[in-house]
Amino acid sequence: MGKSKWAVWLEDWLKSGFNLKKLCQIGVLAILLGGAIFWYGNTPRPVAPVLLLINHYPLTEKDKTFLKKANPYGFLLGIPARTNMNPCALRKELEDVLQRKDFVFFIDQEGGLVNRIKYFDSSFKAPAPAYFGKLAQKDMPAAEQKVYEYGLQTGKKLKELSIDVAFAPLAEAAAGADTYTRSRYFSDDPTIAKKLADLYAQGLADGGVTPCYKHFLGVASSTDPHETAQQVSLTLPEIRARLLPSFAQANKWPFLMTAHALYPALDKKNVSAYSPAYYRLARQELAFEGIIITDALNMEAASGAVSEGVAWRMNRALQAGADVVIPFFNVDANEEWMQEQIAYISKKYARRLKRKIQTLKKQGKYIPLNNAH
Repeated sequence: MGKSKWAVWLEDWLKSGFNLKKLCQIGVLAILLGGAIFWYGNTPRPVAPVLLLINHYPLTEKDKTFLKKANPYGFLLGIPARTNMNPCALRKELEDVLQRKDFVFFIDQEGGLVNRIKYFDSSFKAPAPAYFGKLAQKDMPAAEQKVYEYGLQTGKKLKELSIDVAFAPLAEAAAGADTYTRSRYFSDDPTIAKKLADLYAQGLADGGVTPCYKHFLGVASSTDPHETAQQVSLTLPEIRARLLPSFAQANKWPFLMTAHALYPALDKKNVSAYSPAYYRLARQELAFEGIIITDALNMEAASGAVSEGVAWRMNRALQAGADVVIPFFNVDANEEWMQEQIAYISKKYARRLKRKIQTLKKQGKYIPLNNAH
């Protein structure tokens, strides 16, 4: 095969002597190359569509190097428990490490068994959701007032702690007295559970923190999804009638967390986190336009019988339709290994998240940073 015309031109150009024209060409090439290098060096690193834990506190130099390279969308605080952590100071430190201020602090704060505030303020009283459900059976107006006030109090406290988003309310109804961690649920009655969850969410928002409904579509059962696979064997009409209504108000806010379960009526093969049909239901029938976040991908209910690694799980969930994933790396995981896993995430998902945030901002629906840090 003969040389291309560009190869021939370059060879002739290199053989030719120096003259004014050639010097000008070299100057132009140098300017273009310098501009490209400057542009590349000053282009913001893509924000990875992941939420990470703070594995060590205070942050070590290894942590800082890892977090700078990973550049995550946000952080899940309260896990692991660190009574010496100051979230406000941590935010300022992370701003320096990441060289950005738009990362988001998330926390689980349902009350009762799931009370992360106690690690930062041991005096904070956090009744379980079931408390309000029991009160509702006797006096619904009183329960409504108290759950809203509790949400308001919780929101104000989280705002003080520099938290942006609470993974709450747990909106689904319990599945009877034998439901695993039954106290986490407001009620067995879907109507009561929805009313109390919506009021708690509104209280959180009025207190200064953004609520994130969970776990869509609902997966209440007698077993622990961290340890066992989950299946919800309802027909599609039953899903629409019994599960979807609990999350109708989730559309008011920019975040929604998934459940980990197999819903055969939607997808006989893939559990929800990896099911395109599941995300289509959220987008089309729930009409949710915001950011969908997976529950922790290290749970048994998220993996079933497969043994693929966390990088595969993150990519598969994002490919199916999730916007942000929670890999939930072990606290003793090697920093280099964690970075390798995050590096496997396709850059197209980072670009997609960026576009979604921009769209939500234009619509006035993106409000995770309403704490005015």
